[in-house]
Amino acid sequence: MSPFDQPSYAERTFKDVHDPAVQVEEVTFHSCTFQDCHFAESVWRQCRFEKCTFSGCDLSLVKLPKSRFKKTRFKDCRLVGVNWCDADWESGSLLSPQRVDFEDCALDHALFIGLGLKDTGFKGCRARGADFEGADLTRSNFHGADLEGARFLGCDLTEADFTGANGYAISAAHNTLHKTKFSLPEALSLLHSLDITLED
Repeated sequence: MSPFDQPSYAERTFKDVHDPAVQVEEVTFHSCTFQDCHFAESVWRQCRFEKCTFSGCDLSLVKLPKSRFKKTRFKDCRLVGVNWCDADWESGSLLSPQRVDFEDCALDHALFIGLGLKDTGFKGCRARGADFEGADLTRSNFHGADLEGARFLGCDLTEADFTGANGYAISAAHNTLHKTKFSLPEALSLLHSLDITLED
């Protein structure tokens, strides 16, 4: 049975709720806080999250069919293997400016294919094997992120910030780079995608 039996919640704090594989449908959360909750492999169908905060939660392999997010923050959360493409991003409610923010989260093998990720924060996140193909990452912030094996192909990285990030392999020929911020020595990996010869 779902712990969320009301159609909407406002300014509520949910702490230490352990309900893996729970199924929640058509529930609205406004200014709610989820702290140290365990919802791995759960399903959140057509739910709405506005000005919510998830802190220290395990949301690995959650499913988000047609759910919407607005000004929602994830801090120190496990979001491994989440397919963000399933959420309702086409309406402009997900992953548009100031919609979601990730900080110090585990985003390994997450899918962000083709999404509008302008101004999205990924600071300090581990996103190994994440797929950003075709995403608009304009002004996104990957400062200090671990991007080992992450896939960037056909992405708009205009004014994105990769300072302090490591492990990335970004092709300058297959992505849009304009005023994109990188730091040494990791930025040297950009040269591998260019048809040039380096001499000592």
